Amino acid sequence: MAFYFSISILYLIMLGIVKKCFAKSNEIDFSTKKRLRFESIHSDQRFNSLQNVYKRLIDKDQSLTDNEVLEQYSDFSKKIQTNTFAAAELELVSISTLCYFRPQLTDILIRRGLLAIVYSLGDNIDFDDIVNFVQHRILAKDVEPYGGCPCEEGIKWLDEILPESRDSLEKTLIDVIKKNKEELDAM
Repeated sequence: MAFYFSISILYLIMLGIVKKCFAKSNEIDFSTKKRLRFESIHSDQRFNSLQNVYKRLIDKDQSLTDNEVLEQYSDFSKKIQTNTFAAAELELVSISTLCYFRPQLTDILIRRGLLAIVYSLGDNIDFDDIVNFVQHRILAKDVEPYGGCPCEEGIKWLDEILPESRDSLEKTLIDVIKKNKEELDAM
């Protein structure tokens, strides 16, 4: 009996070693994995894709209007069905590239992401909580945000431009919190 027990333990140890060997050879780096996640969510195979808008922005297509950007984003955002933390991640990752190329739309585009963060953290938050959310749930090297990882311009917006936008975005956050409270009070 002890012999079979020893063989079973040895077998499990060897199986674990073999799994680790194969797992390492098939692993992709974390940033590539996050980028692939972003591309799958925003691909043109989805009915509410943003991929064409991203491509046109990156290609500096002058014919792309602000209204088209807002309409495509709205169609995409309306279909997000997930928990509030994941929705906030997806919203912020999705708008990052749009906001980078169209900063004049940031106040409009960021509202749904802010609202999802308010739903997640409550209405007693400030701009620093938003920046911390982005730093810890989207940009940290060891996290896998629901929305994946946007292109370089999107990362730059999340990492550099968003934190520098405190003055204008604090007003937007206060407005989002106020509207959320009004809706709750009306229930």
